Amino acid sequence: MKLVVVPNKKENIKKYKKIGADAFIFGLKGFSSGYNLTLNKEEIKEIVDENRDIEIFISINKNIFNDELNQLEENLLYLDKLKISGILFYDLAILNLKLKNRLSVDLVWNQTHMVTNYKTCNYYYEKGVKYGVVSTEITLEEINDIKKNTNMLLFAMVIGYPLMSFSRRSLLSNYFFANKKKQESLIYRLTNNNEDYFIKEEDSGDGIYYGKILNGSSILNNITVDYAILNEFEIEGNTFEKIIALCKEIINNKNVKAVDEIKKLIGNYQGFFFQKTIYKVKKND
Repeated sequence: MKLVVVPNKKENIKKYKKIGADAFIFGLKGFSSGYNLTLNKEEIKEIVDENRDIEIFISINKNIFNDELNQLEENLLYLDKLKISGILFYDLAILNLKLKNRLSVDLVWNQTHMVTNYKTCNYYYEKGVKYGVVSTEITLEEINDIKKNTNMLLFAMVIGYPLMSFSRRSLLSNYFFANKKKQESLIYRLTNNNEDYFIKEEDSGDGIYYGKILNGSSILNNITVDYAILNEFEIEGNTFEKIIALCKEIINNKNVKAVDEIKKLIGNYQGFFFQKTIYKVKKND
């Protein structure tokens, strides 16, 4: 299994690579959401040229509008020439443009909450999609079952804040405007029914995240995916640096003590790895 890091800063790449990162994911400026680090084409080329010994993936995970298609196509043609390892996509326009232009770059199906079963993985694999990022809302057993029944190479986030939803609307700006209040930050934390959340606003919309860091370190030797994602988003740099080193120790040496060390750093919230998602409809009282 390879460790894939989503870093907050370009300066961290060399350091994280030395500690144990096998691959990196970066956002593409103007075409990504939920990334603290987004890069333009020239910056991506520079990183690829300087890091030929690791895998570089680019995330294009926002909904694409008609007036953005030409620029998107130009970006894809440019990225294809860089020989990056793959492009994470949300909008199916990217798959269609790859087929239209006969691009060689591999694609990573990354539709957030939709990558939940092996039959759909196999459908996209037959369309030429090599990778998929499984949903954070399915169990360890379900993830391993998908892997067992597909040839698609799979990613799973094991460390990071889970994204609950994303809105194209500027929810924070609209709230402060409607209530005639001053907006002092792009990130706000809130508590509802004793649960913590935070909302982050950016150009492409607002993301709502669960307020606890997902800690899947204890399953690193049991999950059968090909890539484990560690996302630095909103995690302090020194803490994240330790997490990378400890996760590498778990994978390479099955070090149980390293699992305990990560728990001390970020807690032991395990999301849905051992708890099935149950949807309930409330009756109107």
